[in-house]
Amino acid sequence: MAEADTPLRFTEVSKSFARGPARVQALDRLEITLQAGTVTGLLGPDGAGKTTLMRLATGLLRPDTGTVTVLGADTRSQVNTVQGEIGYMPQRFGLYEDLTVQENLDLYADLQGLSRKDARARQQELLKLTALGPFGARRSGALSGGMKQKLGLACALLRAPQ
Repeated sequence: MAEADTPLRFTEVSKSFARGPARVQALDRLEITLQAGTVTGLLGPDGAGKTTLMRLATGLLRPDTGTVTVLGADTRSQVNTVQGEIGYMPQRFGLYEDLTVQENLDLYADLQGLSRKDARARQQELLKLTALGPFGARRSGALSGGMKQKLGLACALLRAPQ
């Protein structure tokens, strides 16, 4: 399978965590190859390793063994390349609640290296998509849970991920 056809590949990936004196095995020799153009669901009970898998795929964690490649880039040696090509929205609200919706969007646009012109155009598109347009001046901490999720999604998608 060509590299362009495999946006995400886990090869013999294992990851464990310390829990007191013991170790908990989150993933054990995981093998996954996703094909481009497909939708894949990640389902499982609490503690099955779903969040660990996502953090490994984004380069936020390193595998104990094995390799993770995203769009052909190794998450160990090319983490900046990986993070520059994907959009990641964490499970919990990770934005600044004392900033307004617009200020959060501006901050994330700056962090992602977008020009002011490109940022404004993309922000308008995302504000419309998420129906957050009328709330640009509202402090993020005053948003409902669902609106916070929408803002998190908009921030994750500012630089259109592959």
